[in-house]
Amino acid sequence: MSEPLVQIENAVKRFKTPAKGILSVLDGLSIAFAKGEFVCLLGPSGCGKSTLLNAIAGQERLDAGEIRIGGTTKPIAGESLRVAMVWQSDSLLPWKTAQANVEFSLLVSGIKGNQRQQRALKWLQAVGLQGFEAYYPAQLSEGMRQRVSLAAALSIEPDLLLMDEPFGALDVYTKLQIEKEVVRLWEAMDATIIMVTHDVQEAVALADRVIMLTARPTTVAFETRIDLPRPRDLDRIYGDPRFHTKVSELWQALTNPG
Repeated sequence: MSEPLVQIENAVKRFKTPAKGILSVLDGLSIAFAKGEFVCLLGPSGCGKSTLLNAIAGQERLDAGEIRIGGTTKPIAGESLRVAMVWQSDSLLPWKTAQANVEFSLLVSGIKGNQRQQRALKWLQAVGLQGFEAYYPAQLSEGMRQRVSLAAALSIEPDLLLMDEPFGALDVYTKLQIEKEVVRLWEAMDATIIMVTHDVQEAVALADRVIMLTARPTTVAFETRIDLPRPRDLDRIYGDPRFHTKVSELWQALTNPG
């Protein structure tokens, strides 16, 4: 693997709980993510996938170990690297239109006023929302709102995009359409994507590498590369025998750990 963009070394994270006392979530976890790769994190429910993503984003502090992004342990906010995050539920501001939500993301990222409108329109069009710029979140379907969230994240042209089950609440058809947009847009960018998912098929369809995590306290069970061609055509990939072989392998590992 090339020089990692994100390096996690011996990460430890514990939480205090009323019922069980100290809950150990991450226990000496070490992972590296290379610049420009798409990685999916799989693992049992509650194993700490979202906690790990939040730690990378700087929203959780580790109890031990370190996370280096771009070679430094400084907070992300102080870095020249651009980092964006997409959650399962959209975090749109309900009083702002789709365009204004994307422009707000650009404003927070320090983009000049004369560039915000152009970028917002460009990325709304890129995710298939041309003509819906003036719509408010309440006027949009769940899938369209998630597209706005994706446009807001991509509009800052991130070096690192973190996604926490971003398509988990969508119907199958809408999910496939947005996945295709993500693959198409990412393949045209020089960004690293780290995505948490419970969907084995989604992980194999999208990723360059899948990392399987253990149950708590979480460590890496194993990782595997996805040997499928890029550019990746999601309309055809489901018929590729290599796809089904890898899905079966990962599904067996997920449902029969150890």
